[in-house]
Order: sequence, then C-alpha cells, then structure tokens
Amino acid sequence: MAYAAITCLMRTIQQSIQLTGCNLQSFYEKFESLRAILEKHTGDLDALKSLEAEIIELVCTTEDILDLESRNVKNPISKIIAFWKLHSLLKQAVGRIDSMLNKWMEMHNMYTKSKDEEAHNLDLASTTSMSQPVVEPQDMMVGHENELEMIMQDQLARGTSELEVVSIVGMGGIGKTTLADKIYNDPFIMSRFDIRAKATVSQEYCAKKVLLSLLSSTSGKIDEHQDDGQLADRLQKSLKGRRYLVVIDDIWTKRAWDDIKLCFPDCNCGSRILLTTRNMEVAEYASSGKPPNQMRLLNFDESWKLLQREVFVKNCFSPEFEQLGKQIALKCGGLPLAIVVIAGLLSKIGEAFDEWTSVAENVSSVVSTDHNVQCMRVLALSYHHLPNHLRACFLYFAMFPEDTVIFVNKLVKLWAAEGFLKAEMMKSIEEVAEKCVKDLIDRNLIFVHSVSSFDGKIKACRMHDVIRELCLREARNTNFVNVMMDNETPCEQSRNFSTRGVRISIRSKQSKLAASQLSMVRNNDSYSVLLFTEDPSSSTVMQHLKHFKVLRVLDLASLVWRFFPICIVELFHLRYLALCVYSSSNDRDICIPPSITRLQYLQTLILKFPTSLAWKYTRPFILQSRIFKMSQLRHLSLDWNYLNESMGRSWLLRNLQCLSGLNPLSCTSSIFRLLPNVKKLQICGIQEDYIRKDKVFDDLCCLDQLTELKFKIRKMIGRVIYDTSFILPPLGSFPKNLKKLAFTGTRLHWEDLEILGKLPKLEALKLGYDACIGTDWEVGEEGFPHLKFLQLKHLYLHNWRASSDHFPRLERLVINRCWSMYSIPQDFVDITTLQLIHVSDCAKSVGNSAKTIQQEIEDSYGSSVEVCISIIVTNQLTQQEGSRRDNRERHPPKYLDNYRFVDPRVMLKAGSSRAPKETTQRLLERQ
Repeated sequence: MAYAAITCLMRTIQQSIQLTGCNLQSFYEKFESLRAILEKHTGDLDALKSLEAEIIELVCTTEDILDLESRNVKNPISKIIAFWKLHSLLKQAVGRIDSMLNKWMEMHNMYTKSKDEEAHNLDLASTTSMSQPVVEPQDMMVGHENELEMIMQDQLARGTSELEVVSIVGMGGIGKTTLADKIYNDPFIMSRFDIRAKATVSQEYCAKKVLLSLLSSTSGKIDEHQDDGQLADRLQKSLKGRRYLVVIDDIWTKRAWDDIKLCFPDCNCGSRILLTTRNMEVAEYASSGKPPNQMRLLNFDESWKLLQREVFVKNCFSPEFEQLGKQIALKCGGLPLAIVVIAGLLSKIGEAFDEWTSVAENVSSVVSTDHNVQCMRVLALSYHHLPNHLRACFLYFAMFPEDTVIFVNKLVKLWAAEGFLKAEMMKSIEEVAEKCVKDLIDRNLIFVHSVSSFDGKIKACRMHDVIRELCLREARNTNFVNVMMDNETPCEQSRNFSTRGVRISIRSKQSKLAASQLSMVRNNDSYSVLLFTEDPSSSTVMQHLKHFKVLRVLDLASLVWRFFPICIVELFHLRYLALCVYSSSNDRDICIPPSITRLQYLQTLILKFPTSLAWKYTRPFILQSRIFKMSQLRHLSLDWNYLNESMGRSWLLRNLQCLSGLNPLSCTSSIFRLLPNVKKLQICGIQEDYIRKDKVFDDLCCLDQLTELKFKIRKMIGRVIYDTSFILPPLGSFPKNLKKLAFTGTRLHWEDLEILGKLPKLEALKLGYDACIGTDWEVGEEGFPHLKFLQLKHLYLHNWRASSDHFPRLERLVINRCWSMYSIPQDFVDITTLQLIHVSDCAKSVGNSAKTIQQEIEDSYGSSVEVCISIIVTNQLTQQEGSRRDNRERHPPKYLDNYRFVDPRVMLKAGSSRAPKETTQRLLERQ
C-alpha cells in the first residue's frame, strides 16, 4: 500500500507546515507527482510487492522523523534548525523513492508487454474455434425467476423500437452470467430476435477479442488478420437492418463500453443489448436512461434449494445431514458461487458427519481456502481492479469483526484520521470519504445496511462473509491490517508485525486476553488499534498501549474506564480517540486533564457513557476550557459534562465541524465565538442544566454555519424531574442557515412549535421521546412551508389535526412508537411532494390511514408513494400503553423508583435531595 503510505506522508507534511511555519510545499508537490506514478501503475506482481514494501518502510520512517522534528520547534532558533533538518530528510526521501519508482515502472512495463503478447497469441488461437455460433446448454437456475421474467418480457421484448441497453449489476459470483445465459438461450428470446451474439469482455479487456467473438455469432466467418476498425465495420454491417440481441458479459470499465458501442446500429426495430457488470457506475453509464437491474442475494429457501440440487439430489444422506446442510446453506449468505463451492466439497466428503460439522462451523474460511473451484480468484478480480485510492478503504474493513454493522459516520472519521484519503479540491475530507464508501458500494464490495430517512444517505453498511475473507487475506498479505483473536497461538499473533505502520484489530472475549495479545506485538510502530471485546473491564490494556508511540487511531470504546487514563496524553500522534468512561454517584467526577491539549493532531474525540447505563446516575465529565486550544479537532462527541470556562483570546476551533453533547450552561457567546465553522451541534444536559440556563438560544444566532441542531434532556435514575417545559425563543434567536432540528425530552407544548414553521430554511424536524407533551396537535395556520422531513417518535399523541396546506413540501413522514395515535391526517393526500410514509410500532389504524393515503394519491394523481409498515401493535396493546403513559404523566415510573416529579417552586422534603435554590429563584422570576 505504497500509495496510501505516500498520501499519509503528504498529510503529515501539511501538518508540519502548519505547526512549524517551515516552507515545505515543494516537497509536498514532489511527493504528489510520485504518487501519481503509483496511481497509473498498480502492483500485483510478487516482485512489485517486494519493492512496494521497501517504499512503505522508507515512507513510514520519514513520516515518523518528520513528525518528531516538527514537535521540537519551540522558538525562532529551533525553527531554523528544524527547517534544515526537515529539508535534508525530505530531499533524501524523495531521491530514494524516485529511484525505487523508476525500478517499479521498468518491471511493470516489462510485465505488461509480456502479458499483452501472451494475450494476443491466446486471442488468435481462440478464434479458430469461433467459426460457428454455439448454443450453450440451458442451465438450471435457482432463484431470480421474477427478475428473469421482468428482464425478458418488460425490458427486452417490450418497450420502444429504439435500441436500448439493459444492465445487470451485482457482486462476483452472484449469478449475473448465469442469468444472462438463461435469457440468451430462452426459446422466447430466440424467436423474438433475428440474430443473437454474445461476448465476454473480462477485466483484461481486448477489443479485438470482443469483436471476433461477436462476429463469430453474427456471420460465422472471421478473419483474425483484420484490424479493429475493419472488424468493427464488419460487425456493424452484419447487424444493420435486423432485430438483434447482443450480450456483453463481465464488462469492467466505461472505456471498454465506449470502444464497442458504436458497432451497434440503431435501426428502430427493437434491438437490445444486455450487459453484465460488477460496477454500478459502468452499468448506469451504459444503460439507456433506465436504472440497472441490481441482482440480489438468494434467500434461505433458494440457497437450500441450490445446495439440495448440487448435493442431496445426487447422493443419499440421512436426515441429520440435511439439518447440517440447512445450516451451511444459511451461512453461505445467499451467494450462489459460495454454495456451489461448498457443495463440491460436501460431495467429496461423503457421509463423514464430523467433517460436515466442521464445514458448517467454518463456511466462509472453507470457501476462501478452496483451490479447485477458485472462488476467491473470481472474487479477487474486484479487488485487483480497484484504483489505488480505494484499496486502502476496502482493506480497512478487515479491522471490523464478522457480521458487524459499520456506521458510515464512524468509518468516515476513522479514514480521515488514518490519513490515506486523497484530498480533492472543493471537498472536505468527510465528503471524500463518503464518496469512497459510495464507490465501494457501486462496485458491489460492500452493501448498504440502512439509509437515512431524511435524505436517503447511507447510514450503515456491511460486508458479505466471503468478501470479508478476501478482505482479510489481502489485508494480511499486504501487512495493512493484522487481526488478533483469542484462538490464535502466540506465533500466529506475532507473525506479521515486522512491518511499520501496520494496523491492529483485537477481537477478544476478555480484556485480560486483549492485554496479553498486545504484549506479543514484536514492534510498537503500529498506527492504529481497534479493540472489540465482550468484557468491559479495562484491565491492563493501557500498560501495553502506552508503548505504541506513533498511534494515530485508538478506539477503546468497548472497555469501560472508571477515570480518564492519563497516559493517553503521551500518545502525541493520536488523531482519533474513543473512550467509554463511567463513574457512579459514589465516585468522584470524571476529570479530563488539561494535558489532553498535548494531543495537537487530534481530529476526533469521543467520550461516552456505557449505553447499558444510559438511565443510571453517573458522574459528569469535567472539561477544562483548554480543550479549545486543540485546533485540529473536527469532531467532538461528549456525554453529560461541565466545562470550566476560562478562555484564552487566541483559542479557536476553526476546523470543528460537529460538536455533540455541549452542556446548556456552556451555550454562551464566549464559547460560540470559538466555533465559527461548526455545522452540527447537539446540546445535551440534565433538566437542571436547562433550568439554570433558561436562555439557551440567546447566543446561537451567531453560529452562521450551523445547519443541524439537536436538543436533548437526559433523564437519570436518582435525579429530580421538574414539572416544567422547555421554552422556545423568538425567531431571531435561531441560526439563519438552520436546516435540521431535533428535540428529545424537552416536553414542549404542541402550540410552541408554531415558531419553528417560520424558520426560512428548516427542512427536517425530529420529535423524539417526550419532545412534546399533550394529546392533541393542531398545527398552526402558517404550518411548515419548507419542511421536507418529519419524524414523530415515542410521543403520547392522540389527535393530529393538519392539512396539506400546512406541509406543502413534505416528502418523507416517519412515525414510530406513537402507540396512542389514531391516524395520519387524511388531507395529506393532496401533498403532491409526498414520497414516503414509514409507520412502525403504532396502532393498526395509523397503518391503515397510510395505506388509504397511498391508494387515493394513486387514484387521484396517478403517482406513487412508498408506504412501509412494520410491527403494528394491536388496539388492546395501544390502549394498555396509553394507560401506562397516562400514569407516567401523573406518577413516577415504576421502573425508576428514585425519580421524583416535582414543581420546581416547591422545595423537596423526601430524603436528602432538594431542589437547588438558584433553580427555584430563576423559575419564580421567569414566571
């Protein structure tokens, strides 16, 4: 991964320029030109990999020294000394890398030349067998019957008389070629088209080979001595005036399509081109303005049917083998190629029950080690075709455990901290990362797990188990990632840790074992450590981590710390830090030391309480205001905290994009002036914090760049709950560019929402648990003229009275766990922009009203609205929940014995708790 290493070095050069003021821009540009060489010449040869390892070692060493020397700059004299040291260091590195890349290009060119000659000879030899078109035997396809029928009938047989391109896209081994062959050889298709032809393009594309293959089907006569232009002309003439079907299988690039598309004439007689590819971008580029057909994975029944056909129909097995077979079919994850590979192995094993059991327990690893069918070889083509800037992104998925749902916002922060993303003009590093995620999805190497209800953006993704085995193998082979697990021997755990800059992922059931695994690492030059454990005790992990002096990424969020581990501040290179800290009511506050400012490169800081203890009383984080000296911070995510305000005049978090967990008491102009570019802000505290800071909004208007704002009131066992509501301010107090607003626990009155409808750019409104109180919401006359997205979640709302005029631009409506709600306003039928209604955990009547709206829109306007309904509760359950909610409005919840609901004007007498005097006085003054 020399490309990623040089990109990281360029990032460090930029940081050094900022930190020292030394002019190193010329070296940045030289490394940029060296990186461009790697971008054009990928290295999958063993000889190139060896040379690449040398480049990585040199680059990592240079980067570490550069970083160390940059930190030594304290005054003008040390700056001059540092400049000459850095100048000499980088000049030497550029020269050595340049020399290595010259060797790289020579070896690459020699390999490419010999490969082209070999391919040319194979092409000439293969054309001798193409004199007559061959009809392949019809394969028995399992699953995809609906897709087959839709493509044949709706897209190939029907439609316009103009030439159209129909695309089938999906991951390797999913059955694209099988489906295309099934269509190609179908009797209906054979009778529909005058002439048929097909060719396989493949990754190592040769235009002449494709043209010869198509000509062998259309004319039966081929002349391998003709050049590409002559062959293309002959192909066009053979197709002209006839209704033809051409299948272009396994196409990889836009360039390959551009090279052949002019050979297909449009004679307005209903001709079609059927194209298969792994790349959504290629499919969309070639398709005739219609969305490509995305092939799905097989469901369990289809997987079991395929395995039965391949194994059980051919051999007789006892019933216990059938049960194991079903387990195996399920674990293949719906990938036909994996099922066929496993089927071949099971057929050879015969009736060896223990071996069947072993296969059932290790399906993905069995597939990855198969050498006869070469499943991995088929899938590896997708990896080897990746451009250099995407390879590191793909291999990074090896850091996560199997079957993990990976949230994109976390992935983006990790990639940004790693430094291997290529900067792009006019794009933030987060936007570059999101584009890389989309590219990997388009190439069918990862899959979308969930999307945002608001704008359809990808929220979370996953990787198929078999693709993950490929990812693990390549990550280990390139020393990009090393995975350490409980079941590995000490020899296995330390086998690949000789290379600098390797990333470590630890999966352990016990934190003590995780600490033991870290102690076995042969060197301490790793860049990243991600720890995944089921045992939250912090153990002695930190004792070993403090020796990893060049760590950039440290994620210990699966451990629970009783205090902030002070030795972390010695890890100067950290750019990403995630910790989970919990201190009970009997312990002291969780103090974040002022020395955390030594982490000057830190971009993401996450300090959270354990999710399982979210309702339990805990001590808050105590932050020193010196945290605002950490100028590189882009994402700061905190739980309940208090900030010791004492600001320096020169402090400024110019790079901060997202701030989560800011206490209401810290919502002051002196804090906000330090956040000139913050785009997302969550204000979070307990109810007392909001009461003490009764004018939370007053200074928010100075946050010009703020587009997303969330308010959350935490509820904890043992804390007083006051009978008071959050009060919204005048319109002028809101930030002028605000697009998204969310409230949780604020207990607003429904009529208070009228002010929000006047916000000129408000597009999304989320009302979460206890955001509003009261059973009736009658929307004000002006409504929400700009709102596109509305979410109502866990609210005690019975009647919602509104019309289409109140929400004229609404596109998406999400209603979740509103058990007492009767229905959606029927007048929403006339909202012409409505695209989606999602209802879950609500009364059946709410789901029925959504369906009625859907049907009436279709009948009245001829347009369609997507309606998703899940887990509808019965009317009886709705009444029970409504009754429970009524009780909660009047009495403390039974499961929160220590909650006390009081009027803040009345001093508490129960136990030793009492309302703060300051709180009482403020409320009396306000009322």
